[in-house]
Amino acid sequence: MQSSKGWSVIAIVVVAVVCGLVGGGLGAYLYGWGSAVAAPDTTPAPVTGHPGAVRVITEDDAIIEAIEKASPAVVKIISTRLVSPDVFEWFFGGGQPREQKGIGSGFIFDHDGQPLILTNAHVIGGADRLAVKLPDGTEFEAEKLGVHPDYDIAVIKPISPPGQLPTVALGDSEQVRVGQRAIALGNPFGFENTATLGIVSAMDYRQIKGQNRYVIQTDAAINQGNSGGPLVDLGGNAIGINYAIFSPTATSLGIGFAIPINQAKEMMYFLVNRGPWIGLLDTRPNSPGLAHWARLATDKGVVVVSVAREGPLARAGVGRRGAIDVILRVDGKPVHNAQEIEEIVLSHKIGEVITFDIQRGTEQFEVSVRAGTIPEGYY
Repeated sequence: MQSSKGWSVIAIVVVAVVCGLVGGGLGAYLYGWGSAVAAPDTTPAPVTGHPGAVRVITEDDAIIEAIEKASPAVVKIISTRLVSPDVFEWFFGGGQPREQKGIGSGFIFDHDGQPLILTNAHVIGGADRLAVKLPDGTEFEAEKLGVHPDYDIAVIKPISPPGQLPTVALGDSEQVRVGQRAIALGNPFGFENTATLGIVSAMDYRQIKGQNRYVIQTDAAINQGNSGGPLVDLGGNAIGINYAIFSPTATSLGIGFAIPINQAKEMMYFLVNRGPWIGLLDTRPNSPGLAHWARLATDKGVVVVSVAREGPLARAGVGRRGAIDVILRVDGKPVHNAQEIEEIVLSHKIGEVITFDIQRGTEQFEVSVRAGTIPEGYY
């Protein structure tokens, strides 16, 4: 029994040793196999480039970039008008006509691939010759395409310009908000390539030069010579045309006015295409006094005084001799003066139909008028 028990112990020890050797070898094999297949490659990849610079845009940066973007297309306009001599000049100067020069601003924009220049009507006035000077000193002549004194807007066309001209992008004045930054560009007092900074102070109707106009008001300095230059936003887009100031000293007191660029777009279309035109020449705002004197059935609307012969309104039967017609509504909108009628008409394109509600005596009726183009001799 002792011998059998001893052999059992020895057998157990041997089996344990063998299992330990086998298990250890197998574990080592499995460990080596697993690491050879699954172990990640930790070798760093080579650097092939440099990280991009992070640029922080400040308000100053935006102002500088807006000026750099728009100013190359802001021009100096020199208008020359021949003035007849007065009696004194006839006696002492030999009666020769003399040249009268004016200086203003304007800016080049793209119209269907053609460079044109927007400015104020009062900048070019009755000029006989127009010269345009770029900020780089290049000069060339220009000719009038159209002038509208009531809106104080003019469009002129470069004559044989040198190469491709820079342009200013026309923005959207409907998106302009009171308080946003505004930059006035131009040539005040002849000082070329000048920029002044302010904000949009208001957007409202103001009594300007005897007319109630919807304008952009700004405290950016506008002075003599700035007229016709652009008022731009921080994107360098023209949002208005600088054209007037309120000041008893004739210098900037921080109350300047610009024509909203959307109005300018409509007027530019009108001047370049000579329409839309309806042939309404003269009107009077209706009133209780006028209605009583003329024995009108209404004191509302706008009284038609005269229309162009063979014009769109005349062809529709409005303003005919022997009748007093009153325009009550245009496209369904009540009107009170000629300006409101014109604004609605200008919102149309040539060939589009505009509806007019007319009062004639005790009768009211609607007429449809197709907007046309201005014939020679009327404008």
